[in-house]
Amino acid sequence: MSRDYEIGVQSVVFKDFSLVDLLAELDETDVTHLELWGHHLAPDHDDGAIAAGLDALDAAEVSVCGYGVVDLESPDEAREHAAFADRLGADYLTVNYPPAADAITEELIDLAEEFDLDVGIHNYSSVHHDDLSRVFSTIDDVRGVLDRYDHDRLGLCIDTGHFLVEDVRPDDVVREFGDRINSCHLKDTSEAEIEDVPGAGQLDVASFVDLLDDHADLTAPLVIEYELPQDRATDALRDAVATVQRALED
Repeated sequence: MSRDYEIGVQSVVFKDFSLVDLLAELDETDVTHLELWGHHLAPDHDDGAIAAGLDALDAAEVSVCGYGVVDLESPDEAREHAAFADRLGADYLTVNYPPAADAITEELIDLAEEFDLDVGIHNYSSVHHDDLSRVFSTIDDVRGVLDRYDHDRLGLCIDTGHFLVEDVRPDDVVREFGDRINSCHLKDTSEAEIEDVPGAGQLDVASFVDLLDDHADLTAPLVIEYELPQDRATDALRDAVATVQRALED
């Protein structure tokens, strides 16, 4: 039985590509949904670059499902990113900030309501951060904020790979947070690559999708993410899409 999830990709997969070149690579795959990273297009880019980027996305018939991951250190940094996500037509904004920063959480909730936008708290790991107190890396980190702020626009962007690096089972995260999961980064970790394509290492993609069906109410695409050598990016994406499609058809 085939599930109804769409499949997308995080643009960090093509971190060394321009947006135009990234879109040309996607044209060789079945992926038409993009979570856009600020390196490729951001609110502080000049108006001409933003207009050209929006035109390129439209011409490629690629929809921006989400924007992020945005790193926030203070509440006043959030507005421009929420407004930009809205301008892109994104359904959600993925964010990273210190779990104890309640002022940032409160600002994000206000902006989510203003722009009719979901906010997904993105978990990280020691892969990119030496000080884990500055990021969400455990179930307790996420639970603390979501318990304090029970708002239907505030949820979790579950990054399976980063949880696996920290020995947190994504299955446990799905069971714990259920319908508070509003976005998803399908990533794996393996002996070959600390950030690998879903299904290459510890992640059982079919089991994970089953759990999303059972516990979550996710409407956003399943976004594939990894950071591999750029000459492998497109071939790896094709392989990852095939893996996810098989899981969805099981």
